[in-house]
This record gives sequence, structure tokens and C-alpha cells, in this order.
Amino acid sequence: MKHLLRGAPYFFVPVLFATNMILSGCGTTVESAESSATSDSLVTSLQSDNQRLQDENAQLKKANAQLDQDKKALTAKVADLTSKLGQSSSQWQDLQDLQVRVNTLDSELTVEKQINRDLNARSAEVQKPATPAAQSSITSSAEFKKTYDQSLKLYNAKKYADATARLEDLTASSINDPLMSNAHFWLGECFYSTKAYDKAVKEFQAVLQYPKSNKEGDAYLALGMSYLRMGDKEDARSTWEALIKKYPKSDFDTRAKKYLNQL
Repeated sequence: MKHLLRGAPYFFVPVLFATNMILSGCGTTVESAESSATSDSLVTSLQSDNQRLQDENAQLKKANAQLDQDKKALTAKVADLTSKLGQSSSQWQDLQDLQVRVNTLDSELTVEKQINRDLNARSAEVQKPATPAAQSSITSSAEFKKTYDQSLKLYNAKKYADATARLEDLTASSINDPLMSNAHFWLGECFYSTKAYDKAVKEFQAVLQYPKSNKEGDAYLALGMSYLRMGDKEDARSTWEALIKKYPKSDFDTRAKKYLNQL
């Protein structure tokens, strides 16, 4: 290039400089356009997800209303039959059948309400403006396991602030580790221990998003207790009822029934 410039006319040098500046600017413009297109695509995707969740929520509310109406009608029939019940075996059988149907509807209604709450939570998350993801210092499975073990030691020593910091680092990590749901659970326990019950609810709900988590039953129990501490007895009751339905005749079933009896 120096050889070419040495022999070129004086007016040719500014032309080369200007050409170089134009080409450099083009790269910046292309990168900016690509970034803008990516941002627009993300906003469109979030808006689409939000609309879908709102539609599903509306359908569930309508179904809940119908279930409530059916339950009230059947309960009224049970009360009427009970008042008229004599020695008729057929009437007694009808009463038993109606009671079974009432119990079935009640269970379905509990499940529908739980689903409805989950959809409301997901819809609220979708409507939040996009924020930069938290950065994690965890870059390998070995670091994940080491930090997890340190977190449990700190939690057992009741050093909740230090344990929380490490567990938040774990849950912000992109490492696909089998202990990730456990990290969410213990983070929820840290928040519960420091009376940050709203944050505890989010972490226990996060555990329930992992279908094979070995902390699922414990998360249901803790989620119900968090609701109760927040003064939300209805959500506490429905959470424990869902646990009983999911784990019948188990230790979780026994404990959940004990909590329900104390409401």
C-alpha cells in the first residue's frame, strides 16, 4: 500500500481515506440494524405469549365459574335428599353418588384454581419489560457442585445472607445441573427464614417447574406455609390439597392433612 501511495497523484490519497471511512461506517450501521431487528422480534414474541396466556386464563375462569355453579347445584341436591331421606335404599344410593360427584368437582375445582394462579403468574412475567439476565460466575458443573455444597453449609449455619448470595449465583447459571431445582428450593428456604415470603413463593414455584425434582413434595409443603405466612389461607389450602392429590398415602399426604386441620 505504501508503494502504491508513493506513486499515486496527491488527489488520490483523500479519495482512499474517504472510501475507508465509508466502509467502516457501513459495518456499524449493519450491526445496529441487526440489533434493532432482534429487539423487535423479542418484543413481538413476548406480546404473542402474553395474548395466548390471557386467552387461556379467560377460558379457565369460565370453566371455574361453571364448576362452582355445578358444585352449588349438587350440594343443594344433597341437602334436599338428606332432609327427605328415610329408609329407602335407592335414595341412600343416590345420596352417595351425589356426594362422590361433589367431591370430584371439588377436587377438579382446586386443580383448576391452581392452574389459574400459575397462568396469572406466567402472564405477569411475560408483561414485564425485558431486563438483562443476571450474570453468574458459575461456568462448569464442578463449580456448580462446589458452590451448592458451600451454600448448604452456610444455610445450616444460619448464615442466610451468604447462602442466598451463592444460591442466587447458582440459579442464574446456565449450567444444566440435576441440582438446579434443589438450588431453587434452598434459596426459597433462605427467603422463608428471613421472612421474605413473597420471594420464597417464587422460588418454591420454580421448583415445581422441574418435572423430576426430588424436592417437589417439600416445595408444595413450603409453598403452602409461605402463603399462610402472607395471610393467604385460600392459596395455602389449595396448595396442600393439590399435594394430597399428587402424593396420596404418603408422608407428604399426612403432613399436608395435618396443616389443613390447623387452618
